[in-house]
Amino acid sequence: MTRRQFWALLLGFVLLHLVLAAALPLSGDEAYYWDCSRHLDWSYFDQPPLVIWAMVPFRAVLGETRVAVRAPAVIASLLAGVFLLGLVRRLGGGEREAGWAYVVLHGMPLYFIGAFYASTDVAMATAYLGATWAAVAIAQGERRAWWGFGLAIGLGFLAKFPAVLVLPALAPALLRREARRHLRSATPYLAAALAFLLTTPVWVWGARHHWDNIVFQLAGRHDAGGLTLRYLGEFIGANLLLASPFLAIALAVAWVLAWRRRDAAWAVLAVAMAVPFALFGAVALKERVGAHWGGPGLLLGVAALALVHFRGRRALVAAGMVFGLLLSLAVVAVAAVPEPLLDLHWSYAGSPHRISTAKLAAAVGNREIEREVARRLRPGELVASESYSTVHLLAFLSKGALPTRLANIRSGKHGLASLYWYEPRSLAGRDVLFVTEKSDVDPALQRLFASVSVEPPIEIRRGGRVVRRVRVLECRDLLHPEGAFTRLGP
Repeated sequence: MTRRQFWALLLGFVLLHLVLAAALPLSGDEAYYWDCSRHLDWSYFDQPPLVIWAMVPFRAVLGETRVAVRAPAVIASLLAGVFLLGLVRRLGGGEREAGWAYVVLHGMPLYFIGAFYASTDVAMATAYLGATWAAVAIAQGERRAWWGFGLAIGLGFLAKFPAVLVLPALAPALLRREARRHLRSATPYLAAALAFLLTTPVWVWGARHHWDNIVFQLAGRHDAGGLTLRYLGEFIGANLLLASPFLAIALAVAWVLAWRRRDAAWAVLAVAMAVPFALFGAVALKERVGAHWGGPGLLLGVAALALVHFRGRRALVAAGMVFGLLLSLAVVAVAAVPEPLLDLHWSYAGSPHRISTAKLAAAVGNREIEREVARRLRPGELVASESYSTVHLLAFLSKGALPTRLANIRSGKHGLASLYWYEPRSLAGRDVLFVTEKSDVDPALQRLFASVSVEPPIEIRRGGRVVRRVRVLECRDLLHPEGAFTRLGP
């Protein structure tokens, strides 16, 4: 493969990502990031700011569109291809191996979807890949690579905090005398200072808000219990699906062969691959972890797979690509047209409230709900919900016309950034049109408002039957906005 062919391959995938980004509806999480980008701040309660900031220029050019929201993910996936080439070259390959790895990467449902889905994960994983590339160069005696490592880990942290998990990859690099000599110069320490400087927005926001963001990451999001193998099994099973089972086997073999190379550069790659799985696997012994948290390790795995050869590699990769692409296309089809599956009734017994075909109803009729809410809204009235997905989707679908507010009345943990956007005085005394699909929010609302009355629900019908019902409550005179609607002081 020539360099021109390699770039043509990358740009071809960029075009595919853009088509999918434009075609598929936004999720609640993506709408949440979009709404955060309309309220620029140093950082945000549950997310660092890099991906959110990156949406702003695209929104300025493309407007409030799906492509504008997802453009940072598309750019990150392009950079991942570039970084793969750099890493593969350092380990003895070239454009052919890097292009092959990038194609195989898209055989993983995790990356096929993640390459155009607006999330902090794809940016963090790309930075993780860049930092590993730099660490490999450090192991090979390249002192300037410290700057690349500092830049990558700083920006990676500014995308998502687990980027710091790449730090242990420096250990095998520093086993080499040439790399240890770098520590006698100012370069590694200046690069570390650069990395810390890049993370400054997170600390500034934390200092302004009682370190709520740091407390949330260290304690607020965790519900650790006793030791159990259940969550570890879920984590392993989910990664088998996210990578496709056949590719997962191939990646495991590639890791073993990479570790056996007994070369510092390859040891860097092996450690960087293993750390996310080792750490989050350990965490999964006590609590449920995100299925995608091992993503950076999977991303690095394709580089190793492209460079090591073993019997059965082609068959495993071919089977994995077929399985992965079929699963990815099924996910795309369901996201585009969920209605045909509404009659199916299935749920995962371990977490039926999160993994269930009943959740598909939330993807049906959002545009209709937005229009009906806009029709019912009275002058000066706010729109609110206890669901951050509902709040931010309504805001996005109305292109910001609906004055939406989150009411955190069910002790939610995620999606709470908007509680730091509005002062209590701007909320006190306001009337609110409250929309919800829950039946147990009324007592909480009655404590917050002077009066609450139930209005006719919004019903979404398909095939002559109701597939989704949204309750509507008229809430008058917000008496106590603190805590539920805002965490800012008076």
